[in-house]
Amino acid sequence: MASNIMLTLLFLGAVLMVYYLAPSRNRWRLLLTASLIFYASASLKMLLLVVASACWSWFAGKKLEEVETEERKRGWLLFGTLPLLGVLFLFKYFNFFSVSVASVLTLIGLSATPLVLKLMLPLGISYYTFKMISYLADIYLGKRGSESHAGYYLTYVLFFPQILSGPIERSEGFLEQLHRGMRYDGGLFAEGIQRIVLGLFKKMVIANRLSGYVDTVFASPEDYPGLAAVMAAFFYSFQLYCDFSGYSDIAIGMGDLLGIRSRQNFRCPYFARNIRDFWNRWHISLSSWLRDYVYISLGGSRVSRMKRGRNVLLTFLASGLWHGDNWTFVIWGGIHGIWNLCSPRKRKDTVGPIRKLWQTLVTFFGVTIAWVFFRAESLSAAFSYLGHGLRGFSLSFLDIQNSVLPFTGDNTCVAYFLTVCLFLVLLFLYEWGQVYGKGKDEEFSLSTPWFAVMGISVMLFGVFGASGFLYAQF
Repeated sequence: MASNIMLTLLFLGAVLMVYYLAPSRNRWRLLLTASLIFYASASLKMLLLVVASACWSWFAGKKLEEVETEERKRGWLLFGTLPLLGVLFLFKYFNFFSVSVASVLTLIGLSATPLVLKLMLPLGISYYTFKMISYLADIYLGKRGSESHAGYYLTYVLFFPQILSGPIERSEGFLEQLHRGMRYDGGLFAEGIQRIVLGLFKKMVIANRLSGYVDTVFASPEDYPGLAAVMAAFFYSFQLYCDFSGYSDIAIGMGDLLGIRSRQNFRCPYFARNIRDFWNRWHISLSSWLRDYVYISLGGSRVSRMKRGRNVLLTFLASGLWHGDNWTFVIWGGIHGIWNLCSPRKRKDTVGPIRKLWQTLVTFFGVTIAWVFFRAESLSAAFSYLGHGLRGFSLSFLDIQNSVLPFTGDNTCVAYFLTVCLFLVLLFLYEWGQVYGKGKDEEFSLSTPWFAVMGISVMLFGVFGASGFLYAQF
């Protein structure tokens, strides 16, 4: 159930059938029960792990608030967070570091066999670990008190719409809503349905349609023209965005239906005019988490220029490592870190439309090149892929024909390609209105015509077989 969005939505429907029949003060119990069942459907053993981690962080939060001296507070912060980071390291990064150390030892002439553990990665471990760490850090910084209600806190950690791929919701807003009691809000409920339809359109209609082409070309780029490699790189940019932002829309929409309002996680990032703007729009819950708990903790920008550069680079390297146990992710983070350091800190808003378009295109092209490292299996594969796309690029009729063929492998490839492009244009027009329309992309809106177009597209053109989410693996 946890890996299939349609089963998850059916599960949500079953929960809603009884949710609003219960008294407002008891709805958190249904949320917690549903979240426990949802996680247990993926792994009962891993459910015990996340519950144990949540209980430990809740206890550490209580102790953190009770102690008075700065030294003891710092001690309890470390005592609370290090076990959480240790569990994350063991399940997600132990094998990566073991193999990396063995490789380094081999390079210097020492024989070493890496110790590799066969452990199943717990569902959503990167997300719920960051939730618990931010909770403890906020208590230490005096931003909030400890949560007295263990059931509320466990509901916050395990909230089933967000456990798979976020967003990484902060504790204060979520727990405050639990304390108030989740009441039915017709406007929020309607917004939730709209968000889910938008998310399904992005995921089922666009991302799933692009996945076959991207997987085929990235698996063996040398079998296709350089044009196909370029197309697959750009299509991967759209696939990843529509897959992840689609899940975020669905998760936020599910929360809306349950009376839980969440922060927006994406704001049309491919309309960003520079890399700083991109990170203010992409995976906002993670980028703001890294800013608040890594960048600022290192000293932020209130240090020397050299130290600020170090802080920026370390923050982006941490972002890359958070995404996966491969040097490709670290390099991807490093690219974005160096790019951030090289970009101007202030942007001129009073520029003409041509300059805005140029800035947007340059940012999008740069982000797309970096995504190749994110997608590739290894650094050598990434460089080989980029080299093939550059050296083998041609716009001859034969290369165009062979570059479109991987969509279906037969004569229907052109129709499939045009269909995908049509839906990408529809998404572009919708987001253009969000960025440059009346709302200036600050608030979510999905007008009735857009709701109808996207809803019909999901029903008629949705690809429901490939329903796993890319970011679930991170």
